Amino acid sequence: MADQADRWSLWTPVAFGMGCAVYFGLGREPLTGVAVGFLGLALTLLVAARRLPVRRETALVLILAAFALAGFSTAKLRTQAVAGPVAPAVSGPVQIEGWVVDVASPGQSGGSRIIIAPTQIEGLAPEVTPTRVRVTLRGVVPPAPGAALRVLALLNPPPPPASPGGYDFARDAFYESIGGVGFALTPPERLRLLAPPPRLRLDMKINAARWRLAQQIVASMGPETGGLAAAMVMGNQAFIPPEQIEHMRASGLAHLISISGLHMAIVGGFAFAAVRAGVAAWPWLALRVSSKKVAALMGLAAVACYLVVSGAPAPAERAAITASVAFAAVIFDRRAISLHGLALAALIVMLIHPEAVTEPGFQMSFAATAALVALAEAWPRAIREISAPWPIRLVQTAMTWLAASLAASL
Repeated sequence: MADQADRWSLWTPVAFGMGCAVYFGLGREPLTGVAVGFLGLALTLLVAARRLPVRRETALVLILAAFALAGFSTAKLRTQAVAGPVAPAVSGPVQIEGWVVDVASPGQSGGSRIIIAPTQIEGLAPEVTPTRVRVTLRGVVPPAPGAALRVLALLNPPPPPASPGGYDFARDAFYESIGGVGFALTPPERLRLLAPPPRLRLDMKINAARWRLAQQIVASMGPETGGLAAAMVMGNQAFIPPEQIEHMRASGLAHLISISGLHMAIVGGFAFAAVRAGVAAWPWLALRVSSKKVAALMGLAAVACYLVVSGAPAPAERAAITASVAFAAVIFDRRAISLHGLALAALIVMLIHPEAVTEPGFQMSFAATAALVALAEAWPRAIREISAPWPIRLVQTAMTWLAASLAASL
């Protein structure tokens, strides 16, 4: 522990994540007062570690305990904030009226999926109506986001894991405010509804713009290649032909059509390199501003814009936060790639989505990135030679090659 006292900040996301994991491992839901009390205790421990005359090892234990308590409280408060009604299991079809928020990716069984913000569900009072429901359509073109519709569907609560330890769709749906899933029995019928709330209206406008852009890509490139291009650029898989999806799943390449860190790195890195090269090509501007900081600002803007365009899936959000921390480090004259920056990115992700600690994608992404960054920090750096005139460099190079040849011949 004494060896890690100087690097205590690297262990704060680990402690925070352990606190989140303890919450999600509980068999019963704790009271909200427990979370609030733990937050107060965490603050007390941080003050004690800062003000009391204790050993560094003791202060480290107090700090990590405070972050663990804060992680537990954050997970509880996040759950409390997103909690919403869940549709009951029904034996017959029901009429659903509402707004199309987005068009989701098709499932393995085929069929288009739409996310609906219901204004009315037959047989349910307004206070027990789910915030969002996902409905699968068969044999029809899905309506664009922002459309008001009525559909007859079989509606049920999100299903639990099919086997112990399996994928828990109900948990993911809970944190996405999806309180019901169903299958449409009739084609959706358009209708008029009262104006939606401002937040819902903004979400639908953004998703409608993404939908139109995907349609333009498919129209210009054709359905065979346009659907795949729209998925790789925007994460919208609704236009990919079903046989292409099956082939990619069978070959293990389905992950390529999901927006992830690779896409964010391409967008952010290209914007950074292009802006920095542009500033360097303009001598008047290069003498007055820091090209690296201007490029980092543009990289931040590019990552933020692409996150909106891609629909902000979880992998893209993690990558955007990590890239934003790196660009912010450049702006504030810090190392762009470091374990401290990665720790800060992990903390931000868990503060926003503490449920991410239960997802293998989060665990593997940060574990792999931490290993690479740690290797980069531990790798010995070659000593850079002092710039010298070319005749001297020529002699030095010749002597180096001669020494290497002699060593190889021994």
